[in-house]
Amino acid sequence: MNEVGEGPRWQPEPWPLDEREWQKPPMSRSTKRGIGCAIGVLGMVLAPPALVAMLLGGRAMAPGAPEGEPLVLAKEALVGNWDQEGGGTLVLAADGTFTATDVCGDFSGEGKGVGRPAGRRPWPARTGTGTWDASDSQEDDGRVTVVRVGFGDGGATARYEARGSVAAQVLWAQIGDPDDGRVCVLKKQP
Repeated sequence: MNEVGEGPRWQPEPWPLDEREWQKPPMSRSTKRGIGCAIGVLGMVLAPPALVAMLLGGRAMAPGAPEGEPLVLAKEALVGNWDQEGGGTLVLAADGTFTATDVCGDFSGEGKGVGRPAGRRPWPARTGTGTWDASDSQEDDGRVTVVRVGFGDGGATARYEARGSVAAQVLWAQIGDPDDGRVCVLKKQP
């Protein structure tokens, strides 16, 4: 017999080295076709909802109106300098005239260099003088003051809505197609 506590030593059997045990039988053509058809049908079923989700997700990510609520402002509150980030100024005077220096907006009309020629993007900035007026309007998200400017050199016009808070007023407009997400924001200077 063995010494105390020792018994016959157990050893595991070696791995089978026969490669045939690890090989799987090849897939038949009908099995391959079945898997291909299943993937195709799954793709056709999932593709439309995926496309709709991408379109809606893109709209949700496109910038819209600036933060704050729609504002109703008196004409006196609109008079003054409205500056855009990166330059550009719109100065609204109490007599109903304005001066614009490289101001952004969604311009339309028949002026020189104004409007949306076929196949082109809207003009991103405009310099000139003209007249402005304001009126209150009922929009989707509430009552708001709308400012319209008209350039005197050919009839180019733009429209801005008041938004923000009493302490941080802005005039804003979407430029071109709303799905493009381009906006113009002018902040009131004290």
